Amino acid sequence: MLAADSASCVNGRWCISVRALLLREYPWLWPPVLPSCWLQAEALTQSEACRSELQTPSSSSCVACNKIRCNVLLHPLQAILSSEIDWQSPELQPLSPAARDLLERLLQRNPVMRPSAAEALEHPWLVEKGAATEMPLKGSVVQRLQRFATYTHLKQVVLRMITEDMRQRGKTPSFSTALQELFAAYDKDKSGTISFEELAEGLRGQGYVVNESEIRQLMEKMDMDHDGNVGGDEFLATLIDWGEVMQEQEWQSYVDQVFSRMDLDGDGYIDLDELLSELPSAYFNEPDCEDERIAEAKRMLREADENGDGRISKQEFYNLLRDNVAPDSLSMYDDRLSRSMAAIAA
Repeated sequence: MLAADSASCVNGRWCISVRALLLREYPWLWPPVLPSCWLQAEALTQSEACRSELQTPSSSSCVACNKIRCNVLLHPLQAILSSEIDWQSPELQPLSPAARDLLERLLQRNPVMRPSAAEALEHPWLVEKGAATEMPLKGSVVQRLQRFATYTHLKQVVLRMITEDMRQRGKTPSFSTALQELFAAYDKDKSGTISFEELAEGLRGQGYVVNESEIRQLMEKMDMDHDGNVGGDEFLATLIDWGEVMQEQEWQSYVDQVFSRMDLDGDGYIDLDELLSELPSAYFNEPDCEDERIAEAKRMLREADENGDGRISKQEFYNLLRDNVAPDSLSMYDDRLSRSMAAIAA
């Protein structure tokens, strides 16, 4: 239920307070953002109450106090009634699409166009979820990107292929919907990929404190095919909790499927030539890059070839995915959140 002060009645029409809605989804928006996007009905109600108090004070001793309080209130209330809302302000970017749609409806200055309380309570943001949405991935996006960056190149390639396999089977993790919504939020131009500029804007808009050099390093790890953009499977692969996926019954079949795809001749091993097939020329910056491709394929081979026989067995393939050269717990990585966003994530 909404708080007791979350609705007001003006001219016989009920209107839900933006304050209550904002506090439910993103408490950090109060008080800095609220004065610029308070429901007009609430503003009208309070300003009328101030005028009433000045005209009929309860006692002469409180007139001065009332004048001070009402003068303080009336200035921002006038701005609320006349100023346009900046929907592109950084503070509003973390709002979910559904929450933003509800706010835009409630903030219609024409009271006839605003929904009634009953209509507002039927909005998808309230009906489908029934509670405030959390900050995407609890503010762990940069931590997940840092963790993925510690994986070896071959492991990153394999995990992306497993992500593709899971998607095709319809077996993506339970929180994949949140990841897809996050991808859509970053993909501003709706191209189906995320550019460097979109990644930078998305991270900073959600309160992550990262500089251009750091974002570029993260982008290089996410962009596994080096085409200059991050595709959907690449995005999912970097953010999935692989430790949890490995506990699922389907994990063995995922690994077997990818191993079979990479074992082109079906001899039960992955050799250098088969690794080269996973490194197209487009992966490298230089047009004449055959030597570089071979050198990178050899590095990938060494990452998993435990006995040094020049090929990767299925068991070595399994070990590659399970072994980590760096801590896998997100708590071991810096969240890079601003103070206000860190408070929400906590």
